[in-house]
Amino acid sequence: MKNFKNYFLFFSLLMSVFIWGCNEDEVDTMFQEVKNQEYDLVVLSDASPAIPVSFTASATDLEKVIVEVMKQGTTNVIATNTLSNIKSNSLNRVNMNVKFPGNDKAPSGLYTVDYKMISKDGEQTVGTYNINVINNMEPVLCNYTDRLPAGKTVWIRLYVPNGATLPASDRTVYLTGSFGSREGGSDWDGGGGPHKFTQLSPTCYEIAMNLVSGDKFKITRGTWDKQMTTAAGAEYSDFTYNGEATFNATAFNWKDLPTVTPTNPTSEILNIPGDAVKSGMMTLVATLDNSIDAKSGDYYVVEKGASNLTNAVKMVAFEGTNKIAAAVPKKTGVEYVVVKGSASATGKNRYGFVQSAVWDGKTNPVRVTIGTFGDAGFTLGNKIVIVGGATPGDWGVSSGQDFTRTAPGKYSITIDLKADSEYLLLPDYNQWGDKWAFGTGTSAQGTFDLQGNGPNLSTKGLAAGKYKIEVDFTTGTGTYKLTKV
Repeated sequence: MKNFKNYFLFFSLLMSVFIWGCNEDEVDTMFQEVKNQEYDLVVLSDASPAIPVSFTASATDLEKVIVEVMKQGTTNVIATNTLSNIKSNSLNRVNMNVKFPGNDKAPSGLYTVDYKMISKDGEQTVGTYNINVINNMEPVLCNYTDRLPAGKTVWIRLYVPNGATLPASDRTVYLTGSFGSREGGSDWDGGGGPHKFTQLSPTCYEIAMNLVSGDKFKITRGTWDKQMTTAAGAEYSDFTYNGEATFNATAFNWKDLPTVTPTNPTSEILNIPGDAVKSGMMTLVATLDNSIDAKSGDYYVVEKGASNLTNAVKMVAFEGTNKIAAAVPKKTGVEYVVVKGSASATGKNRYGFVQSAVWDGKTNPVRVTIGTFGDAGFTLGNKIVIVGGATPGDWGVSSGQDFTRTAPGKYSITIDLKADSEYLLLPDYNQWGDKWAFGTGTSAQGTFDLQGNGPNLSTKGLAAGKYKIEVDFTTGTGTYKLTKV
């Protein structure tokens, strides 16, 4: 590349580390990062649907710059933009927007950004770096009604991905719950009553309801044996109305029909406030227990062990949620904790364990779950127990299926489990209100839902046999891991 000798000063909102190469001789280059660094966070939304890229370049034979974005570890380009017909020998602060697709095609996660600088004779210099993307751009799947009818408080909107495959004579969907008798029907009637969804298309349903905060409900096709189930085919816990104007639900499966695994990944909507997303920094997102008001106090992030708030970073609340966030320096080996009002009021999970976040070199945002800033909300004992159809003692067992406490907040048991069956963990036999149930993950490993909530845990996809089950309540809502022995 004898004719491509030049100096580039490349400034990007999304980079700090570049790996450069060319197809012939190496080009003498000089780069200076101005804003973001490797593995920074970019939050996309309908209002801001593109990755912004900013750079300067100086060369005598540069013709075009191509920016391509791919899911990390793949070569399939999902977003690109090109600056062509470059005439000037010096480009000062060029801004390019690389528009992203919706999160059904490009879910939140790690992405690689490639730069290609192409000379007039076709030779290339290439740069690459990685970013974390939160993609909040939902695809338009249904054309729902905007205006809420008089006397109604909420639109309940239902998306049924496999709606076209439902039996032709059995596609009527109902709402059933604690509101029934107040709203002209019966409480928990299982469906078939007056609260029927309007079908807008084979996959889209809606119903306007007059609900009050605290109302609980489920969705069925007319009877309890036809209720809506999760992507894994498990029964949903009761939904709770908390005053929102719209409530969105997805009917991945139905209890009476074979489980269909979703073909497209779902992507959580995480509208992180702009003040908590900064170049060259790690974003810490804390989910607060529903009993804690995200806007009621002064929340800060401090380094673990801090005695005051001198170097604290104030957290900001998400709009309409129980989440708060802040941007903190990417310091390797430093533990960050969330505090309320003072450095001594440290955020803990429900079981009293301090929750901390550490920069691992690439995860952004880092997330913690806070149950209390004071005493533990629940005191763990010397054992927990397992019950259910997957276990030798079934659901009515009253002894002999105790976990052993291996460390503070940690338990294990080795037990025979049946395939394709369900179970729960309890603090003690028959203590159903304090159950630990499925939150996220798989049959073999995952996290619990909030204590007292969630569908049954399942051995679906696991072979029958003896398993070691390890439970850890020191992080978040708790984790579980099954290992066949």
